[in-house]
Amino acid sequence: MQSSVKRTVKVSLGFLLTVVLFWFLFRKLDFQSFAEYLKKGNKLLILLGILLYISSFAIRGLRWKVIIGKLADFKLCDLSMFTVSGYAINNILPVRLGEFARAWIAGNGNSLGASGALATIFVERVFDGLTITLILVVTLLAYPFQAEMQQIALIAAAIFGALFCFIIFGTFSDIPLRILRFFRSKSPKFALFLFDIAEKFLNGAATLRSFRRIAAVLLLSFAVWAVELSLYLLVSAAFDVNIPFAGYLVMLCAANLGMLAAPTPGGLGVFQSAIVLALESFAIVYEKRMAVALIIHLSQIVPITIIGIIWLNLKGISISGIVKEEKSAD
Repeated sequence: MQSSVKRTVKVSLGFLLTVVLFWFLFRKLDFQSFAEYLKKGNKLLILLGILLYISSFAIRGLRWKVIIGKLADFKLCDLSMFTVSGYAINNILPVRLGEFARAWIAGNGNSLGASGALATIFVERVFDGLTITLILVVTLLAYPFQAEMQQIALIAAAIFGALFCFIIFGTFSDIPLRILRFFRSKSPKFALFLFDIAEKFLNGAATLRSFRRIAAVLLLSFAVWAVELSLYLLVSAAFDVNIPFAGYLVMLCAANLGMLAAPTPGGLGVFQSAIVLALESFAIVYEKRMAVALIIHLSQIVPITIIGIIWLNLKGISISGIVKEEKSAD
């Protein structure tokens, strides 16, 4: 009952945040001018960006394979499709249910198990956050952005840097896990979920038993962002947006950090707000900024959602069944 209430609150907050953000985005939008910009977009460049973005899931699959290591033996194409299906579910359902779905699909009927798969996904997310934050920090410190933006970047770097150190320490020692469990036993019930999340981090980190594999995961994480950045560059070029390279990096980082933290389905509202704000420093017309934000987001969520849903149907996996499994796991 308590988990059901928490879920309802999270879903409600996610939809409320989406509505509020879109209200702020649309209240000063000239829809006629916005539509004109959308019509002028170069379709060939947008299509090329979509194809490159889809290809990034092969890199994501390879990275996940490195994280899983010897815990289970998966084909690269299977891990890539598990990831696509998880993203597809995230795009249509709230509270990042796609993460559980991906873990359940990957761990079903093998030695890894859903909980083990979920632990590796937590580690993957930390590497995502760490690498995108590093890109943002270097960009903001190298390019003369406002001091406030630089401070935000440094705070984010400190948070993800601490998490990364926590994972590295937990990879080679069980001391962090023992300390964690000690404090968990002394903590009030409302704080237990934080310790559960931290333990999942450490359980996933236990698969990375060498600095070589950690370095490989880091490099593959940067490769994922490099391919995704190509989508931002191509869509921006499709709408004749010409800004310094640092601006594209800030767009990439702001949108993805926002979606890592936001509970909205598919990052709706959060993604558009991040892109619009990132482009504000470059004196680009508001309607053009909105067109770029919308097309980049649609280029990411529509093809992956379609591919993911088709694959789930071909495998006989129902989304309603995954939702039931997630509820029973709670």
